Amino acid sequence: MVDIMDVDDIKSILLKNLVLDEAYVSLYKDNYQIIAVSHIFYDGMTELERHKIIYAPLMKYILNNEIHSISIQAFNPQEWNKKRGLCGV
Repeated sequence: MVDIMDVDDIKSILLKNLVLDEAYVSLYKDNYQIIAVSHIFYDGMTELERHKIIYAPLMKYILNNEIHSISIQAFNPQEWNKKRGLCGV
């Protein structure tokens, strides 16, 4: 059986391979929650297009079962600032 990956390892992979302003990774059971913030996520980009960008550097870990399940939220900085404001963060 393959062990699941540490959240810091996933964050490092994302930051190393993508141009992200911010990245947050948490784990609940075997589901990773990823929040990515970057200018690469332009207005009008679909959620699927954004998810594909996040999945790309993680695919080898998904295929060898080190990552079992991922929930992704990807924002550009303006979207993230608006969401944070709504959440009171």
